[in-house]
Formats: sequence, structure tokens, C-alpha cells
Amino acid sequence: MKALQATGTWIPKPGYEPTEREKRDRRAVSGDRIYSRPVIGFVEIPVPEPKDDEVLMRIGGVGVCGSDTTFLGADEQGYSRYAGHCRFPCVIGHEFAGEVVKVGKAVTMFKPGDLVTAETMNWCGECEACRMGMYNQCENLEEIGFTLDGAYAEYLVAKEKFCFDISALEHIYGSRSKALHIGALIEPLAVAYNGIFERGGGFKPGSDIVIFGAGPIGLSALSLAVAAGAGRVIVFEKSAARMKLAEKIGATYVCDINGLLAEGLNPGQKVLELTGKKGAEVFIEATEFQRDNIPEIERVLAVGAKVIQIGISSKTMEMDVERLQIAGASYHGTIGSAGHGIWQNVIALIAQGRVDPQIYMNPRIYTLEESLEAIEDAAKCGAGKNVVDPGLRT
Repeated sequence: MKALQATGTWIPKPGYEPTEREKRDRRAVSGDRIYSRPVIGFVEIPVPEPKDDEVLMRIGGVGVCGSDTTFLGADEQGYSRYAGHCRFPCVIGHEFAGEVVKVGKAVTMFKPGDLVTAETMNWCGECEACRMGMYNQCENLEEIGFTLDGAYAEYLVAKEKFCFDISALEHIYGSRSKALHIGALIEPLAVAYNGIFERGGGFKPGSDIVIFGAGPIGLSALSLAVAAGAGRVIVFEKSAARMKLAEKIGATYVCDINGLLAEGLNPGQKVLELTGKKGAEVFIEATEFQRDNIPEIERVLAVGAKVIQIGISSKTMEMDVERLQIAGASYHGTIGSAGHGIWQNVIALIAQGRVDPQIYMNPRIYTLEESLEAIEDAAKCGAGKNVVDPGLRT
């Protein structure tokens, strides 16, 4: 079968010493520190055979994530631009849904014909982190699309215990193909849900919320915040197309960062203006530009505020911790989406019409042969979420 695969050469950056697990498994905690000369391209590989505890699905939708765009090209030192956990070579694609076509002999929850999605984060359940319920921090973590072959392919295998039934979406969206396209957008919603409600502890209805970034994760966070009863929701973004989507989903105010800077204003000043100088109770940082955004957030923390860090960057930054202390604020690091009933709840929100990812899904559906184009288009930060359907033909 045809698949889109990322590869690279294991050459740790000068000054970086790989961990013991990195050396043992030839994986990277952060790909941009280890994998040189990255390449992404199509390969022909065998259709995987499911093990006893696995299901084989025919992929019907794979969402293009911002992390997928970082597999394009190299940084100024010739290293991968992906700043997360990975092991090359690997078929990429971690946001997906498919139709079960074959099951292992120990599988009891699914059968051929079922529509399913699966958690990206494959936790072991045995390490200290898992025993604490911190599945996304699993010490033996594997990730579909990063260390396990992913969904830019015709077929994918996933362990039964990580799969979820999404057949209810067929009734909501009227067709199996549309249900699978929408099913590919469950993962980014689950990432935002984990940050806001699990790691961040949620918020009181009526709270003022500020979101930096209206990409797929930021728009997912916005959708969840509106559904959960947020008060004023202020979104900061640079892309005009993405700002329109934020307005459509229900943001109270959508602010053009470049426009503010041109006027001699900064996001922090705008937050104070829109909240009557109170500041906001919840801040969701969903970009790679923490160096720019966190200083703005620190200036406008309401008493008891929460800062939820979902966006990822390997670049270090300074923080004014005293501002957090004075406000009695908390800073929550979050990554992944596993466990805690997150996926079940997200699927239920979509099935009940409380959240509709279709609002920010681009109407064009790409074929597998067009998936590189879909990723390149996403790198331009256009409007909406690109979805690839490997079953489509050009």
C-alpha cells in the first residue's frame, strides 16, 4: 500500500546527550535535537496484519495537524523541525478515523464494518506515570504517527483498548464518509479538552477566556469553551481567514495581533480594555510563539487565573514568576489526550450537536496522493482544517 513516511538520520545535535531510552530505542524525545537530514515522501509498504489485540482499519479520514507541517524541510542546522517525540522512519498521521476491516482473535468490542477512531498516545499502563493516571506522561509511550505507523496510508492497525466507536456520527452527518472525515477531527478536540478540563481543571461558567491562536487546536479550544459556558472569549490571531472562523464558532472578540501592533497596542492592553481592567480568568496558549504571548498574559492575570499551555515549542523563554504569585495564578503544562474519559466525552459532544468540527473543516477533501499538498497548504496557515481521505481517487 502507498503511505507517506518521514525519515531522518540519527545525529544528535552538538551539545545534546540522548537519554538512555533514546539510545536504546533509537527514538527522540524531541526530534529537532536528534534527527538530521529529514525527508518526507511516499513509500510502498505491506498492509499491516492485526495482532491478537488489534484492529485493522481502512482509513477514511486523516486530519492535517500543525505538527505534520514541521516534517516539511529542515531547520537552519539541517535538523527536523518537529519538536516532539518521534522515531524514524515512520508513516505520519495521528488524527484519523476508519472502518474496521479485520480484527485480531482476542478482540471483542469491534467487528468488521464498525466506524472507529483511536487515541494517538499509546500508554503502557504499568510505569509509575500510568499508575498515577498520568497516561500522557507514560515512560514507555508510543504514539501513532510519530513512533508507530500512522494514517497517511490506506490501512492502519491500532490496539483495541485505544479504539472508540464513532458510529453515532453517521446519523448526525448523514453518511459514512462524512462521519469518518469528522472523526479525524476528534483528536485535536481531545487535546484541547485535556488541557482545559483535565490538566487545567476547567473553569466556572461565565469566566472570561483568552485564546492565543486560532489554528485547529485554538479553534477546538474555542468550541469547547463556548459549549462549556464561557463568558467573554477573546481570541488573538494573525490570519484573517482563521479570525473569520473564530467569529463563526462564537468568539466574543477576535483581535488581529498585527493590527494591534500597528496601532501601537499589545494583546495585554486589549485584554484589559475588553475586561474592564480586570484581566481574564483563563488563558489558553495554542501557538508556538510562547516567547511573545506569555509576557502579555503575565501582565493581565485576573486573581486566581489559569494559564493553559497547549502549544509546543522547544525554544526556551523567561517567565516573570512573581506575577503568577501575586495573582495567585497557576500555569498548567499539557500534552496529549489519553485517558480520563476524554475521547468518549468529545465524541458525545459531537454526537449531541454541542460541538461541530465541520464549521472549521475545509470543504475540499484531499486524496492520499494529494496529502503532501494538503500539508503544504496547512503550513500557509490558511482557514480551517485540511482532511485527507485515502479512499478517494483523483
